[in-house]
This record gives sequence, structure tokens and C-alpha cells, in this order.
Amino acid sequence: MTGKRLTRRELFRLLGMSAFSAWPAAALAGGRPQAAKQPASGPFLQVALVPCPDYAPEMLAAAIQTGWRSSRPPDVRGKRVVIKPNVVDVSPDRPIHTDPRLIEALILHLSGLGAREIIVAEGASHNRDSERVFRRSGYEALAKRRGVRLIDLNYDDVKPVKCVNPRATLLREIALPVTIGTADIIISVPKMKTHRLAGITLSMKNMFGILPGMVYGWPKNTLHWNGIPLSICEINGTVKTHYSIVDGIIGMEGYGPLLGTARRVGVLVMGDNALAVDATAARVMGVDPARVDYLAMAHKIRLGSLRREDIAVAGVRLEQVRADFALEPEYAFLRAPKG
Repeated sequence: MTGKRLTRRELFRLLGMSAFSAWPAAALAGGRPQAAKQPASGPFLQVALVPCPDYAPEMLAAAIQTGWRSSRPPDVRGKRVVIKPNVVDVSPDRPIHTDPRLIEALILHLSGLGAREIIVAEGASHNRDSERVFRRSGYEALAKRRGVRLIDLNYDDVKPVKCVNPRATLLREIALPVTIGTADIIISVPKMKTHRLAGITLSMKNMFGILPGMVYGWPKNTLHWNGIPLSICEINGTVKTHYSIVDGIIGMEGYGPLLGTARRVGVLVMGDNALAVDATAARVMGVDPARVDYLAMAHKIRLGSLRREDIAVAGVRLEQVRADFALEPEYAFLRAPKG
């Protein structure tokens, strides 16, 4: 046999697209909240691109308020809100996790809007000792300081839910933590990073962390065996993210999500459609979202849109904050052209 050997990424892409081709359109129609309805013409999604040069409390408060007002935020008054940061692990010299100062500013913002309860929840995928991760990252102190519950989703009680894709491979029935299943509002707050297996990781990929390691392993092995693009789409199609805020104040480039280097961008990317937010954040990183397998798949199954003409961007112009992130050679093809 003389054919070219498939790379791991190419194999997962083919497996994922094969499963996607059997995914009936009806699975996302008739009541599925993630499917975005597109009008005949003009942008139908709203994303806020807000400058925020550092993590000073007053700077964060102003940026969150500005982005919240200029996008389409959920009504949180009287609601139980779960904030899902990215706390995959912690490192003293690398910006691996969502900065807790951003989460603290968001908690204060939501409290001011009348949220009934605010919970911070994460299921770390690379380190089983979640207590140590929460303590070293500053999340344990944050939860005590602001009087919010900090939930380790890896060990939360679970309730099975049917996947949006009736022909799903390994996720036909998803073991969903009750903290996620009983939330009125879910807000995904990832760190802007490159990823050695997915190319980039933003708000949709961040939802890997809602599934418990006690069921799916570390680092969520089942989701990788299922194929990363397909798993991302099945999770996000089944569990609605009501709002996303990408921490692009200081991101990570290169060999992410754990071993990359810091990249200061000074921006928050905010909106109520995770795909539109991620597509905009990808462009900030100098990445063409249509070349990212899971974003392209999410677009095809109507979890939103990644097309520029469908997304109205409020705030600064994208070109003003674009910062081309260093990409691993395998993902050099993701680079978006200038202009």
C-alpha cells in the first residue's frame, strides 16, 4: 500500500465528519435552543470586542459592563447562574487558566444584576487533584471571598441526558452533572489559547470540562476517542451555553493548552452565541475559523455561524486588536491572511 498515512488529526476529522453526515437536521430543529435562526439578509449574531489591557478590578468592571450592554446578554435576575471557567491545570509561569480576577469581576457584575445564585464550576481534565488546582489557582480563595459555591464537576452527581445527535458514537447518553443540568444560565469563560490537538481552544472547547472525569477519564479520554470536533459539537448541541466571555487579556500561544507561552492581547470577546464568539476570537488570534475543524462542523450543523457577514461586532475593530498567535507547524494552515 503506497497511500499517504493519515495523521491523528486527519483521522479524527474523517471520523467526525462521517458521524456528522449521519446527523439528521431534525436533531437540531424544533426546540433545540442552540440552533440560530438566520434572517434573509444582514448580521443576525452580535459579539462585543472590548479592550481591556489588564486585570485591574476597575478595568475589568468597566469592560464587562461595556461588553454586556453592547451584546445580547441573558436576563439573570432571579436566576441560578453557573460560571464555567477554564481551570484545566495551574502553572506558576504560564497563563493556563482563566484568570480568577476576571471571574470575580463577573460575579460582582451578575450580583449587581440580581442573580439569585452564582456558582463557579469546573471539571479539571489534566489534574485529578482538583482541590489543589482550585487552591493554587486562586479559585478557592475567590469562592470564600465572594460567598459563592465552587463545584468540582468531576465528582458531582450526574443525571443521564440524551445527546442531541441520536446516532452519536460514544456520547449517545451523556452523564451530565446536576450542577450543569439544573442551571438557569450557563456562562463559559475560557482563556484564549492555542491547542496541540484542536488548533485553538475557546468557549466551545471549554465545555469539555462540564463532563465528569469519574465517567470520562483524565484528560477526558472518551471525548478524545470520540473525536474532538464531534465531541465538541455533541456537547454544545446538547447543553446550551447562554453567554461566553473569552479571556484574551493575556492568552497562550504555541504548544498549548499547557506548555505554551504568554501572549498579551488586551481584549475580551463577549456574546450569546458561542460559535460566533469563538469565530471572532479566532480572527483576533490570526486564525481563519473556517479552517478549524470543530468550528466548521458547528457551523454546518447550525449551532450559529462563523461567517463575518452574519456577525455584527460592537466595540473596537478586529484589525485593531489582531495578534497573530504562534501556531505549531501542524496547524500552520489555520493562519488567516492579512487584510
